[in-house]
Order: sequence, then C-alpha cells, then structure tokens
Amino acid sequence: MQLGLGISAIVLAIVSIFIPIVGVWTTILAGALAAFSFGKGFPLGLSSIVINAINIFFLSPSVWLMAGMNAISSEAGGGTLPIGTFLLAIQAICLIVLFIFHSKQKGVEVGKTTA
Repeated sequence: MQLGLGISAIVLAIVSIFIPIVGVWTTILAGALAAFSFGKGFPLGLSSIVINAINIFFLSPSVWLMAGMNAISSEAGGGTLPIGTFLLAIQAICLIVLFIFHSKQKGVEVGKTTA
C-alpha cells in the first residue's frame, strides 16, 4: 500500500508542475500522499516532497504572483502569511511525518527479525 501511495504521490507531484493555477494546490495532496508512503515507498515519497518543494520555490509563477499581491496587501495594512511560505511549511510537515513513520516502520521490522 505504501508503494502505491508513493507512486501516486510522485505522479501527482510531476503533473502539478504543468498545471498552471491549481497545480500549486495539488502539491498539498501530493505531500499528504507522500507522508504516508513509508516503508517500501519511502524513496518515492521523499522524491515527491523534493519535487513539490522545487515546484513551489522555483517553478511556479503563480506562487510569486500571489506573493507580490500579498506584499501589496501588507503595505495597505493587511498582513497575512505568504502563500509560498504556507505551501513550503506543509511540505516540511509532510517530510517530518514521513521520516517519523518510516523510522517506526524500520524499528518494527528490526524487532520482527530479532524475535
């Protein structure tokens, strides 16, 4: 099951690069799928989160457009969290969850082989 989640996460991460506006938001779904791809799907989940971060940080002009609108809004008195920071924080949380689940899974497998 984790391998299937990893495959779907990486496919969704790659597809989200080419979708103009909604692609940025599909990175959240790809990150959530990647967070639960521990075990055999760990390399795919990890690469999916890296692809998502590269997409958010470098490849998505809509994130930078929203960041510019946020800067204009904050000059006018409204201060909100920039969307790029929010999306990267979501990816960081998914990465932490992936590492926690993977380390627990690895500990369980080691415990099974010694018992």
